[in-house]
Amino acid sequence: MRPADAQRLLGALAGVDAPVGFAVFDAEHRYLAVNAALAERSGRSIAEHLGRTPSEVLPDALAAHTDEMIERVLRTGESVEAEEPPVPDAPNAYHLHSSWYLVDEGRGREVAMFVVDDTSHQRAISSLRRSRARNVRLLEVSDVLSRAVAVEEVAEAVEDIGRRSVGALRTGVTLIGQRGPYAVRARPAGDQVQDWPEDAVSPVAEVMRTGWPMFVSGAAHVRDDFPDPRFRAFLDATDERAWAVLPLTVDGEHVGAVRFAFAEEREFDSDVCRFLRAVAQQCSLAFARARLFERERTAAVSLSQGLLPRSLPSVPGVELEARSRSDVGSEMGEDAVGGDWYDAFVLPDGALGLALGDVMGHGVAAAAEMGQMRSALRALALTDPDPAAVLHGLDRLVERDDVIEMLTVVYALVDPSSGVVSVGDAGHLPLIRIPAAGEVELVDVHAGTTPVGVAEPRSSQSVRLSPGDVLIAFTDGLIESRRRSLEDGFTQLLRFLEDQRGAPLGQLLDTVIERMRVDESTDDVTVLALRWAGR
Repeated sequence: MRPADAQRLLGALAGVDAPVGFAVFDAEHRYLAVNAALAERSGRSIAEHLGRTPSEVLPDALAAHTDEMIERVLRTGESVEAEEPPVPDAPNAYHLHSSWYLVDEGRGREVAMFVVDDTSHQRAISSLRRSRARNVRLLEVSDVLSRAVAVEEVAEAVEDIGRRSVGALRTGVTLIGQRGPYAVRARPAGDQVQDWPEDAVSPVAEVMRTGWPMFVSGAAHVRDDFPDPRFRAFLDATDERAWAVLPLTVDGEHVGAVRFAFAEEREFDSDVCRFLRAVAQQCSLAFARARLFERERTAAVSLSQGLLPRSLPSVPGVELEARSRSDVGSEMGEDAVGGDWYDAFVLPDGALGLALGDVMGHGVAAAAEMGQMRSALRALALTDPDPAAVLHGLDRLVERDDVIEMLTVVYALVDPSSGVVSVGDAGHLPLIRIPAAGEVELVDVHAGTTPVGVAEPRSSQSVRLSPGDVLIAFTDGLIESRRRSLEDGFTQLLRFLEDQRGAPLGQLLDTVIERMRVDESTDDVTVLALRWAGR
């Protein structure tokens, strides 16, 4: 590169604020030219660079890098792209990108370099990486919360999120109830969880009052602001050193606060604060969903319990017992209400009507449909008690009802004087007969029938009971689960019933239900049993 050419190029790049640094080196690595933008990086003037090598004017790491790039270009003749190492003790952190080129015009081999400030681009990339990492963590938070249904389950999920995703030593949740704030216990009583005094003036109380988050980097930052003796006593005793207290807000309404406590003092930068606010918002939605679920569950429990018989009829020569319980797993929440139902009633001629069914679904809708079917079956039985006629009438009712999706039912008409039972089945499981003497057996009433609403010719079958015989109807929650097939469930049930032969009817049902229980059960359990004493 001729001196005149280098001078013209330096003139174009001479401004101190120019974003491009420029230098030319000879084959001995000496500076032939350098502009001000690059010279100020080393803290020396342009004159102090010219004729000197990088090791004479640059910090060691930067000099070694510069010599390596020059030698590489001279040796290979190829252009090189590189990231410049930082200058030690520089007042500002820069990201610089360099390009190195061979200049060979016959008078000697020289190397030209250009340096561009890439700081804004690198910062944007770094911000994008942090954002993506934050979004991944938020997806993990959302996944954990999505599996929690009841309020206590959500509190347990929030504690897990605090430990795994936030890095908190402890997590506390306070919700606002009808009687004021209360702490939600995610752990059993007696566990060593240090709680802030609920009735003290503290950051939690302040966050719940204002709806604004508080990030406390150390105890000294809150001791003077909250002089309540009870809170100060907590600060003196606790091993917690920093806190993030965030409001739980849904549709602008403050419903509580979540407190993440850390084992070490720490500063909360903008990225951390943004992440914690997003976590708190997801927790807010989860608690709101859980409260709505619990209100619906309470309503469904009241509705379904009101629709089931308060007591079973007293019929001479007949002993009746029933059990109905909702035992569902984590997908539905504890005590969620389903569509199992049963009924027992005496007809005008003294016959005993027994029914047990299962409406698809859970919650208030299933409970309402359950009541509708129970009332309809009773009305149809009063018109014509024959099981085939009753099931046919239910078919016609459901065909005209666009609400009920699926219903299975077994209906039996019992003559208490003779022990003759007429049974009709619509897609339900068969009855089980436990004779006073002999093998426990299934009562096959045309197995494979369709549920109510899928119309087909309905029929009935008669079974004659002997004194002491037991007849049991049940829903599939008793025998089927994710861990147990229908066939295996039937086999176990028949064996357990055989073991309980002769036991009082109530004891028999309680024992069998307990022994058939599976932890991952996701369905309701309803059982109706009759023992005929004979006359």
